[in-house]
Amino acid sequence: MNNANKSIVNKLKMLIDKNGPDYLSNEPYLTYRELTVSTAIDEKLAGAILLALVRGICQDVRSYDNQEMLSELIQKECCFNKKMSDGLAEIFFDLYSKDNEDVWETMKLSGWKQFLKSDFCCKWNGFSVWNTEGGSVDCHFEADIILKPVETTGMDEELSCALSENPFMTQDAITECYKKRISRYLDYEFEEYCSCDDYYQPVVEDFEIDSYVKQWCKENEFELVSCEGDGHDDGYEPSFRHAIF
Repeated sequence: MNNANKSIVNKLKMLIDKNGPDYLSNEPYLTYRELTVSTAIDEKLAGAILLALVRGICQDVRSYDNQEMLSELIQKECCFNKKMSDGLAEIFFDLYSKDNEDVWETMKLSGWKQFLKSDFCCKWNGFSVWNTEGGSVDCHFEADIILKPVETTGMDEELSCALSENPFMTQDAITECYKKRISRYLDYEFEEYCSCDDYYQPVVEDFEIDSYVKQWCKENEFELVSCEGDGHDDGYEPSFRHAIF
């Protein structure tokens, strides 16, 4: 295999490692863009790979015993000449080698399994504005939260769909998903707390961050390891001021 084809195989493998085993089939046009932007690849060859992906060639690679048989399939499905078909067969056969397939098999749900074994820290910065007819108050709350999955922690529908699409999701990517979820939850609760009364300014320091995080943990089957936070406001700001003459 020449260096150009090796470079293509390496790039395609990187895309699969990051996005899951079905990425090339599900996203042929994005794959094409990645190849043309980040790889010194001939545009004709990139276009040929795109057509092969659209025609579903990569789904059948391991069902063929050798490159010659795969090349014949490519010629039939894509109407390429033998030289182009042989080159594509070489690329796909090397990409979907047994060694790579074995590695990908071990990667399935490995990020989720690692996620379940350790705690993680979430830093939340809450902001809301309490408004009245005469003015407003900017409210702030900052918290450092450490959460830990428990034995009963399971995938909800959203995460299950994400892992179904990409079973290679890393521990960090899954952690970021949960950080965003608890941040959205606390954003909503803080907004409700600060805006619930039109006549009395909220006491931001009294926002019971522990109670809200405990409730989230109960609903999502997590253990609250620690939660430390503090709130403040910027003071009442009138909507208008009397002119001084």
